[in-house]
Amino acid sequence: MARNREIQVGAAIGLGMTARAAADGGADFLLVLNAGRLRVMGAPSVAAMLPIRDSNSFTDSFARDEILDRVAIPVLFGAAICDPRLELDGFLRRIQATGYQGVTNFPTAIHHDGSFRAALERAGLGFGREVEMLRQARRHGLATLGYAKTRAEIDALLRAGVDRICLNFGWNAGGTQGVPGGVRLDDAAERARRIFAHIRRHATATLCFVEGGPIVDPAHMLQVCDASRADGYIGGSTLDRLPLEMAVMQSTSAFKTAALLREAPDAAAGGIEGLVGRSLAARQVATRIARLVATDLPILIEGEPGSGRTTTARAIHRASRRSGGLTFLDGREEIALRLFGEGRPGLLAMPRNTIVIEEADALPPSLLARLTEWIERGAFDRFTRPLERPPRARLLLIHPPGAASMARALSAQRLMVPPLRERMEDLPLLARAMLRAAGRAALTLEPAALRLLMAQSWPGNLRALHDILQRAATEARDGRIGVALLEAILGPGTAGPPPEAMDERAWILDALRRHRFRRGEAAAFLGVSRKTLYNRMRRLGLEA
Repeated sequence: MARNREIQVGAAIGLGMTARAAADGGADFLLVLNAGRLRVMGAPSVAAMLPIRDSNSFTDSFARDEILDRVAIPVLFGAAICDPRLELDGFLRRIQATGYQGVTNFPTAIHHDGSFRAALERAGLGFGREVEMLRQARRHGLATLGYAKTRAEIDALLRAGVDRICLNFGWNAGGTQGVPGGVRLDDAAERARRIFAHIRRHATATLCFVEGGPIVDPAHMLQVCDASRADGYIGGSTLDRLPLEMAVMQSTSAFKTAALLREAPDAAAGGIEGLVGRSLAARQVATRIARLVATDLPILIEGEPGSGRTTTARAIHRASRRSGGLTFLDGREEIALRLFGEGRPGLLAMPRNTIVIEEADALPPSLLARLTEWIERGAFDRFTRPLERPPRARLLLIHPPGAASMARALSAQRLMVPPLRERMEDLPLLARAMLRAAGRAALTLEPAALRLLMAQSWPGNLRALHDILQRAATEARDGRIGVALLEAILGPGTAGPPPEAMDERAWILDALRRHRFRRGEAAAFLGVSRKTLYNRMRRLGLEA
């Protein structure tokens, strides 16, 4: 098949709304199947094979009410032929008179195997009867599409002269009700290539379609169709169940997330002024700060660049209620004179000061030794009663993750500042605080835009978020920050796959990874309850 040849798409559906949407989306024909209706009722497609409804009257009823005469493309009827009371000629006349342009053999015996399938064929109620129905349908002037899995079934359809043959790879995988299959995509493509070559040697006018199994997105379809020179693809679950499941889950999650954008006067993490957030990670940092500010111990503030270490240092100074100043020094520069003085007191000698050394991993060994000595001289002060304790300067050191050796050398307490990806549920509050600090509190961050921000991995952490919001605030024209504006700022390739492009398993795994597999935080990020998340993880085999 030439690369530029158009691929025909058939939509196997069971609801008027999805039928019209598929037609508007460019579908070439529709198949009204009992499976399509059962899917939108909440059942898996495999339920179509069970005797739970009179399939033909069930299918004809919703097709008449919702689909026929409402779409401008051909509609083929999914006929169940296993009822021995069904007289084929009269049945096909009714199908034609109703307005269907064609028929297909669904539900079909090809989904049965073993002794049960053999018994159906011996009784004349299996695939052979389906082939006979399609043969007679051609004599009635109806278009025909035959489902098949094996070479023998293909040959039977060829002898019946069907117009279209669909090589079916089994029930679709993916989503909440997919049926895991053993067919790999590469194997499906090679199998289709061999079978379609066989078909074209015997019936050049017959159109060849693929469906089911591992084909769950357009990229999969192209891979199989290009390799096999297929004329088209038929989608059932991939066109209604999978998109509907993800769209509803994502939309519901977006509405849940939107509630976080409400004004939050208590957004300060753990009551620590200057720290914003309600996540478990933010609360743990606040609890740790509340304990540390009660002492004069040096504190090593560890974290990734841009994660808010400097903001945390300012919060520690405020929480300490020190009357002295807050001074920032760069560990890459010559700072010994400022710390210790020469002929006059240095910063460390000034009581109630807070000194923050940024880039502490760059401090030279000689300066670390002097700091250790200064700390040791005041060691016994820690054990005096508070009223007898002479005031000391507080020393804060900002360091990348992994400061155990420096902490031991300085007898310092370690405070880990989590990266943004581990506290993603705080992003709405952080974004509002950043916009407020920039004097743009009146700007509205749309829920969809918020979801886009929360879908990022944020290697640059809060600093990157701040930069993006500053640019968005500058370029916003209507008082709103929307998805289109953020996508333009983020640029191609940086937004990551949209949630709707993921199946449910990938969506949940992504949330779990973002939150270091902390299930409570992942559930909050997804906008679902913990119980719902646990149930989905159990169903998807993610419990381990």
